[in-house]
Amino acid sequence: MSVVSTHPTDRMVDDDHVGYVAGRYRSGVWSDQWTEVGRCAEHTFTAYALACTCGWRGPVHPPTPHGQLACHRAWTFEHGSRAASPTGIGCRLAARGR
Repeated sequence: MSVVSTHPTDRMVDDDHVGYVAGRYRSGVWSDQWTEVGRCAEHTFTAYALACTCGWRGPVHPPTPHGQLACHRAWTFEHGSRAASPTGIGCRLAARGR
């Protein structure tokens, strides 16, 4: 499982939010939270995106180590910080595409 946030201080308010790097297969289907995209064969994915178990998915990045790093940064500065807010409202809005 390619979990984005593993440091104890980065834990989410509840278990509904676990960030991971999703890979987009050539068919257009995105990998799930149990796929370790960095360990898959080269050219398995056409893109990477940060994803959350709540259903939210971030912007698309190239399937490179830099793209993976961009996904980790997105968790820290975008969705992860919304999910950790006391109300979690930012996360719910993001999951709806707002």
